[in-house]
Amino acid sequence: MKIAVTGNIGSGKTEVIKFLSLLKFKCISSDQIISDLYNHPETRSAILHKLNLSDENYKKKIIDNLLNEEFNRKLKKAVYPFLYAKKKKIASKHEILQPIFYEVPLLFEEKLSKDFDLTIFIKSDITKRKKRVLARGVSVNYFNLMNKKQINQNKKELLSDYIISNNSSVLNLRINIIKLLNTI
Repeated sequence: MKIAVTGNIGSGKTEVIKFLSLLKFKCISSDQIISDLYNHPETRSAILHKLNLSDENYKKKIIDNLLNEEFNRKLKKAVYPFLYAKKKKIASKHEILQPIFYEVPLLFEEKLSKDFDLTIFIKSDITKRKKRVLARGVSVNYFNLMNKKQINQNKKELLSDYIISNNSSVLNLRINIIKLLNTI
């Protein structure tokens, strides 16, 4: 069983995946894979070459261009093949483990929900999400940019099989995860 964990920026997807991992479930994080791709010099070089970007300040250049639709298409064409290949490789190693949880931030935006058996949406109000993201050292502009690129939470709730509210403590989030696991 493939279960997608999704939510808007700062909702707590990563915290959910970390806790599920502590509970010994197999989890695959798109954000972590992409981070690893950029940290691997050869892969980063291949991606940046496809984007016509130099290694110098590449993260800032990518962020500065995220609202440019043509650049976004090029970015997806450059990154997604590496991402999907890595996910496939990781998942094939764990086929006997059930279920496998996938952190997929842009699940609905990229129309990927059909690839999963169930969808868990992590919901959190915008004030909490913004506070969490800013605590990571990310700028307000970046938060606003990423939040704008994502589908409204109310629509995502309607498209999801399960919703976990994350407006409180990490302990409360973990209790809600355990409750959900008992219903799946």
